[in-house]
Amino acid sequence: MMEVASLAGRHALELMVLTLLIGECIAYGAFRIGRARVLTFGAGIGLGVVVIAAATAAFATITHVLLTNPVLTHFDLAFALELGASVPRDVKHFFAAATHVGDPWVLAVCCAAGVMALLWKRHTLLACALAAASGGNGLLNMTLKQLIRRARPEYDTALASVHSWSFPSGHTSGSLATFGALAYVLIRTLPARWRLPVVLGAVAVIGTIAWSRLMIGVHFASDVLAGALSSTAWLTACVLAAEYLRRRTISQ
Repeated sequence: MMEVASLAGRHALELMVLTLLIGECIAYGAFRIGRARVLTFGAGIGLGVVVIAAATAAFATITHVLLTNPVLTHFDLAFALELGASVPRDVKHFFAAATHVGDPWVLAVCCAAGVMALLWKRHTLLACALAAASGGNGLLNMTLKQLIRRARPEYDTALASVHSWSFPSGHTSGSLATFGALAYVLIRTLPARWRLPVVLGAVAVIGTIAWSRLMIGVHFASDVLAGALSSTAWLTACVLAAEYLRRRTISQ
């Protein structure tokens, strides 16, 4: 297990590119399926429920292993040490700048601006969905951090120091919830030709922010994965609720 972690850490940049490509492919496939209307509304809701259940179960499993078995901590540390030693410092400086796109105040400004624009255009339901996804996820993440109370990584190759609990990653979960929700409302409001670029762009931004937390040494890999899982469950629930209410409004 430790050999796998060390190997992954030594090839962190290649692994990052691979995960970003996989994410873009999944996003493209989901977009094409949605545009082709292959799934009925009920099937779409059912698929969303499956996503929520799977993400929640995976988060619970990671949390249980973290709290009951030291193997995950050892894996995280081995990965982080190899990553810190193998990634060039110039690359780390790039990610040190990129990570600020996921800062809480940046996400709050993006959310507030989006909500105000949607209210101005009288898209009240979408405004509520964006506020619930971004703001609610922030509260969820803070609650999880306080419950689990995992310390931040401490090793010499870290490029930054953050004094707060580590698990799950707030930048990862916050960027996924906020930029994911923004992508959702833009899909619902922009002309068709802009929708795919919005989806692919959101995936690229979210993935870059998530990896930046590892590159600068302020999170363990399991922190980032857990942040993505918790936010996926929350964002999916918000989108499902918004779609259900939108459908109900249209049918009345």
